[in-house]
Amino acid sequence: MKNTVTSYFDTEEGILTLVNAFRNRMLPSEQWTHEAHLVTGLWFNYTYSEHEAICFLRNGIISYNISVGGENTPEKGYHETLTLFWSGILRRFIVNNKNLSLTELCNRYLNSEWSSKELPLKYYSRELLFSTTARAIWVNPDLKEL
Repeated sequence: MKNTVTSYFDTEEGILTLVNAFRNRMLPSEQWTHEAHLVTGLWFNYTYSEHEAICFLRNGIISYNISVGGENTPEKGYHETLTLFWSGILRRFIVNNKNLSLTELCNRYLNSEWSSKELPLKYYSRELLFSTTARAIWVNPDLKEL
């Protein structure tokens, strides 16, 4: 059986189009997928320092959610632990693949096991990850260390 690799982006321009639509609150909500979150997070971590990327992502996600009619409440919307979890995973991926261009990084990352929606559940129990506390502030994993 052959491993199929999907090319999500052919050029950096495609990545920038997505990121700019997100930043300008022009991205249709149906296009704000798990993969779009990851590519946006990857771009911010590729472009800025760790703490700058987190600030941009936190603010961007909260305001984007509001701009598309969403809410940021204890039950839905922005999630601090997930944002910091994914930002850390993305930053490590970038550091471990320094020789790749942004386009290559995005495509390789999105085709890796590290992009799975289920990844956080290898480190966190559902109960902890989806708690109000984890949504509001960073909580350490309870199943396995990062």
